[in-house]
Amino acid sequence: LRVAVPKMLLQVGGSISFAPEGDGKAAKWPGIDTRHMLAELVPQPDQVTIVINTNQMSLTELMSKDDVAGTSLEKPEYFNAYREMVTEAPPSFVVEHLRRLVAKGIQPHFMIGSIHQLETVERLIRTGVYTGPLVLNHMALGGGYAGRNPADMLEFVRRVPDGAVLTIESLMRTVPPICTMAVALGLHVRVGVEDNLWRRKGERFTSVAQVEQMVRIARELGRDVATGEEARGIYKIGKYYRSADEALAHLGWPPNRRPGQRGFLVRAPETVRETRTTTSPLAEETR
Repeated sequence: LRVAVPKMLLQVGGSISFAPEGDGKAAKWPGIDTRHMLAELVPQPDQVTIVINTNQMSLTELMSKDDVAGTSLEKPEYFNAYREMVTEAPPSFVVEHLRRLVAKGIQPHFMIGSIHQLETVERLIRTGVYTGPLVLNHMALGGGYAGRNPADMLEFVRRVPDGAVLTIESLMRTVPPICTMAVALGLHVRVGVEDNLWRRKGERFTSVAQVEQMVRIARELGRDVATGEEARGIYKIGKYYRSADEALAHLGWPPNRRPGQRGFLVRAPETVRETRTTTSPLAEETR
């Protein structure tokens, strides 16, 4: 891909794979050490996804019998394996994984399933653990994460700071309507067979066809589809901020409170400055 489409933004999933290894085996995320090795990939990806907080991820909760018909999930042992799945992301993993990714110049793409996880990311930024651009994916997958209620998605959008980049993801046949709402709201979308197999009941839907569908919808709604180069600019690839204060300013979150400071926190516009660099405090720790 680096040779064939050098401007394409390449992302690697931080879970690697959680598919059961055989009949009756558990669907589980790889060990922490294995996931840390994603920072050592060659060629190097632009982004690696990272989940926040250990959480239930019961992917079957919102699936109907029609959704699993004709798939491996019809097998009870596979269905149960995915139903019992848990994502493991304790604070020690998150901090170390962010450090390794930033040190290699790889952008973390935060996979967020609830407002509470967003609040954890905010605290990581406020304490200076991570000071890069805030690139988020809202997972409306159910089973311990947010579900399909559009009101929940709108509240999440409201809580995300204006300076962040937000992509929306859903599950099975609600992917097109949820993603259409996201396009109409000026957000970005994530589609493919990882989340959805069906155009409509009984009609298979490839990843390419799903991308083509969203391109048509975006154009009908007056949204242009980004080129690879434009996507890099939107996601702020290669950019980090020098401090928590600078990151908060660019994101649009209120500044950290100073000792003895009282009242409502605001920031004067002149305190915001642009920084373009391929390093960050996290990266410098490794030198």
